[in-house]
Amino acid sequence: MSTESTDPVEPPAVVTPVPEESETDESPKNNNWLKFVIVGVLAIVLVGGGVWALTALNSTGVGDCVSASPKDVDKPDGDWNISSKSCGDVDATHRVAAMLKNAEDQCPAEGIYEQMQSDGKTMCLMPNLAEGNCYTSSDDGAFKKEACTKDSPVKIVKKVDGLPEEGTVCPEGSSELRFTEPASVYCMGVHEGS
Repeated sequence: MSTESTDPVEPPAVVTPVPEESETDESPKNNNWLKFVIVGVLAIVLVGGGVWALTALNSTGVGDCVSASPKDVDKPDGDWNISSKSCGDVDATHRVAAMLKNAEDQCPAEGIYEQMQSDGKTMCLMPNLAEGNCYTSSDDGAFKKEACTKDSPVKIVKKVDGLPEEGTVCPEGSSELRFTEPASVYCMGVHEGS
């Protein structure tokens, strides 16, 4: 008996060599730098945008309404917590009347201004008053907006922009509260229900 096989032997399969990738712009090696550049640009845009948004939201300027309180109640001449509020918000106790260049500068002489420092800025705050609203004076001297009732001691019966001659704009029975910056007169009367 023969051990030789009569089965036909197939020749080994010819392996076609895969051509090596050429160094083109589409190769993965060259696209890696592009991915890093795109990720880097996106990171810069996101971080920069976040810093801008944080700065823009926390900046306080003339005319803005704020809630203000001393960081240390025993040192009212020190740094204050100032947070922006909508002017119609009950917690908006003050309005920024002026930003001072130096802490040594003074707020305008005519009006009720509080000179405060917050985050390195020195500002003059005035009460946030609006025509038709009633107020009480709180322990810290700030006017607090409240519903008009028989217990309301003060109502702003009229507001006039500018500084007309004293005694010419407020109705009889009301008194003037004048501010030079911004130039305005508030006519303070007693709520009719009191």
